[in-house]
Amino acid sequence: MSGRDILARGMAARVRDAVGTSTRHGRLLRAAEAAVGRNPAVLRPWLPGPAYAPNTAYAVGQVVTHGGSWYMCGVGGVSPSAGTGPVNTSSGQYVADGGTSLYWAYLGGARAADPADGAPIVSVVTSNPAIGAAWTPAGHPNAYVVRGAAASPLRSNFWSLTSFEANAGMPTCAGASVSFACDGEKVALFLPAGSAQIRVLVDGRYLMPGSHVAAGQDQWMVIDWTASTGRRLRHYEVETGKSASYFGGVQAPASAIVSAAGAGAPRMVVIGDSYNAGSSYGPWLAGGSVAQLLAKRLGWRDTWNLSVGGTGYCNPSATGLLTFGERVPRALSLAPDVILLMGSTNDVGYTPSAVQAAVAATLKAIRAGTAAPVVVVGVPSINLPGAPATEAAIAAAVAQHGDPLTFFVPICGALPPWVLGPWNNRTGVPGGTANASFYVAADNVHPPEIGFDYYAQRIEQAIRSAVLPALSAAA
Repeated sequence: MSGRDILARGMAARVRDAVGTSTRHGRLLRAAEAAVGRNPAVLRPWLPGPAYAPNTAYAVGQVVTHGGSWYMCGVGGVSPSAGTGPVNTSSGQYVADGGTSLYWAYLGGARAADPADGAPIVSVVTSNPAIGAAWTPAGHPNAYVVRGAAASPLRSNFWSLTSFEANAGMPTCAGASVSFACDGEKVALFLPAGSAQIRVLVDGRYLMPGSHVAAGQDQWMVIDWTASTGRRLRHYEVETGKSASYFGGVQAPASAIVSAAGAGAPRMVVIGDSYNAGSSYGPWLAGGSVAQLLAKRLGWRDTWNLSVGGTGYCNPSATGLLTFGERVPRALSLAPDVILLMGSTNDVGYTPSAVQAAVAATLKAIRAGTAAPVVVVGVPSINLPGAPATEAAIAAAVAQHGDPLTFFVPICGALPPWVLGPWNNRTGVPGGTANASFYVAADNVHPPEIGFDYYAQRIEQAIRSAVLPALSAAA
């Protein structure tokens, strides 16, 4: 091959890379623009949350309306026969309902339901409703779009969803979704026994505020539009939570068709710790991790959450899980449009120089495999000595990396920090300002339910103010 041929091939490769980068940036920008005002996390649900009632059994993830606020069940049980019910609005903590084992977490002010031109009737049954044809995932895989996970067989006909291996032989899914369209007046979602939290969206809005759990028995969720708007092509999405992500398929009338919908969204890969993977304090709402909420807010809906608690850039956790850097090959194999790294407080026990080196190596490995933008989010500003120094080391690594498409978003080093308490610098806010009771749970580490969306909103703000304009300029 002549020198001229080599030069020509090199120029062609650069042109292809430039076109690919421009296309990727354009997709990210268009999706983020379209998501403004259409975010399912803030749109009103089709149906209201049920009113709180005494002497009633409640399950983890269920949301009730009481006193003009939404409350989510964080520890299940039976509400007392007398008492005020949940009344806490001064924090996001899990608060006991009277003398019972039932606990509620405050979610903020209630949003009124929006039935649009007719809401469905929703029922959950434990016997097969036999409404028509069964579109099993194994038999009709092309009728569904899976986002954030890969499907593997479950009980032959159904799917178990897995995002990555937290360690060899340890399949993990911290939340995914399955989308489809159906033109029938009724559908029945099969929920295999053992399904954890699920929430359903219809035409971009949540069916109801809370999650549903199938627990130890097979169930069918019947969504019936017959008495309202009847037959119409609608887009459904089933979101899963932080564990036991199963999908059992759909039954529809014999005259209806189930077809794939929801493909083509930008792909975001998130590598993080329990702030994204979840902890014993939440999230208990399906689709409620920082990663999933941010995906909805930015329209980057094909989000793969490669996060696992206890880990960091340096720390593999006590059980020897993959560090952030060790998850990079899996992230690259997904051909991401954007990669987001967040945390971690789990690295506070390491020297800043070790953290900086690990972050630098992680960023170098990412950039060697993709030209996609990288957003590096800092360390949550909790009451933990060493957190500011760890975040400063991460910031130094990003600066050392010197890449115009790698962006740093500070948290505890922001002015003011996102979460404020008596332990940290409150420069730039009125005296006495503190919000930690809303956004840090009783373990003084993890967010309660309301805190996950707070972090998602703050990251969205940072991306819209700094990252998106840079992508627009580079497109």
